[in-house]
Amino acid sequence: MIGFCVLLLTCLGVTPGPGWSNPILVTDSANTQRRIQFINRDSQGRFHMVWAGFNDQHRIAYKMFLLDGTTVYPETMISRDINSVYLSRVVMGDSLFIFWRESSPIYYTIRSLEDGSEITPATYFFTTSTLYPHIRACPDSLGRLHVLYNVGSDVYYAVWIPAPGSGFITEYEWKVDGAYEGGVLLVDGNRVHLVVMDPVYHTYEYLQYDLEGNTVIPLTDFTVDDINCSRFPELNLDSDGNLMVVEDVADSYVLWKLDKMTGATLVDEKVIVSDSPPEMNVSVSFILRLLPGTEEYYLCWTDGYWEHKIFNLLMDGDGNVLVDWHTAYDYSDEDPEDLKYIDGVVDETGNLYIIYTQVETEPQIDYFPTFGWFNHDSLGIEGEVYTEPPGVSLRASHNPSCAGVQFFLDGADSMELRVFDITGRMVAGVSMSDGSGFWNGTGSSGNKLPSGVYTVVGDQGVALRITLLGE
Repeated sequence: MIGFCVLLLTCLGVTPGPGWSNPILVTDSANTQRRIQFINRDSQGRFHMVWAGFNDQHRIAYKMFLLDGTTVYPETMISRDINSVYLSRVVMGDSLFIFWRESSPIYYTIRSLEDGSEITPATYFFTTSTLYPHIRACPDSLGRLHVLYNVGSDVYYAVWIPAPGSGFITEYEWKVDGAYEGGVLLVDGNRVHLVVMDPVYHTYEYLQYDLEGNTVIPLTDFTVDDINCSRFPELNLDSDGNLMVVEDVADSYVLWKLDKMTGATLVDEKVIVSDSPPEMNVSVSFILRLLPGTEEYYLCWTDGYWEHKIFNLLMDGDGNVLVDWHTAYDYSDEDPEDLKYIDGVVDETGNLYIIYTQVETEPQIDYFPTFGWFNHDSLGIEGEVYTEPPGVSLRASHNPSCAGVQFFLDGADSMELRVFDITGRMVAGVSMSDGSGFWNGTGSSGNKLPSGVYTVVGDQGVALRITLLGE
């Protein structure tokens, strides 16, 4: 059912931290088989989620929902009905690219961020024997994807041009000599930053290309004394475009910062937070997210092997803590209650939205994707660059409606509305001008739509449910 189909408090025992919403489950189906999920937020304030383990099987699924959990596009299996694992994704323009593996072959699909529709169905991509098969990708300004993937233990770098319906055109690719397993990348303007692992000491190395694949900074080891690095650190940029690398090393989150021009180390393994006091622990499930227009970053993580809490703090681009760690969600009173695989996104006003896997004990023990968000205003930081956008809301002249309904906008004069039926299919459009617009209950073809519940969606998070009645 559209809207509030799974708008449930995860458990009564959970305690949200200051500024955090109550968490809600956002799918009907469990993801116990894989327990991995990713979330994106579009320009209209809607959330697009992909997750593995759909319907408690090794399948990949997609869903679009609003801040309160209202479904805009219902959860749908987007992989083939075959064992599918190692989920990854990237956004380019108004499209969401999703990659996964079926045994050895890599498949992908593309979903529209405009309405959630399928642009490219589950499509065979390529076959590779690899230890870490998920695609790490980042778009550039020329409409191409820069990617890392593994063939065996080797790391390959390539540039792909999407050709929807027929895969990708490979512009160039090669093995990154001196790199071993894993690896991550980030594209910024004309710079392609790569962080990979050394094959002997398992330390991190830095490499920079330009957009045409020319080496700008050769492979440089910036973590010579560290042997506990993982394969997939978190990358971000400071306000000057220098590369930030955050990793879990020896039970602490640490920061390296590398000069964008030379690769020289500007900040060397600065400890941001460690697993002390004992109520808090660090883990390899964490995110680093920039607050737009500032040099402030959220670090948010689960509590390692305890799996009962989520923490967050606010730091600057040099790793200085601005607001110290506190508990975002505490499930300690729940038994059992395990938290895994966090992902998140920040909006233009600095609010943080996260998705994680959490065990639901009623009516059975299953993991479900769980959604929550943090209100940046609760930090009480003065001098912020954010300005709260004027609120925009949508009203109806009457609801339920037998023949037609007049819509009224508060806070905006014009807007294009989209009407979705209970299956998530767009069935009509309504143009608003001078703050109002009329819908006569017909579909795009002009035929009268059947009675039922319809979801009307506009820009800036505008949404309204309308019930059509038979005449």
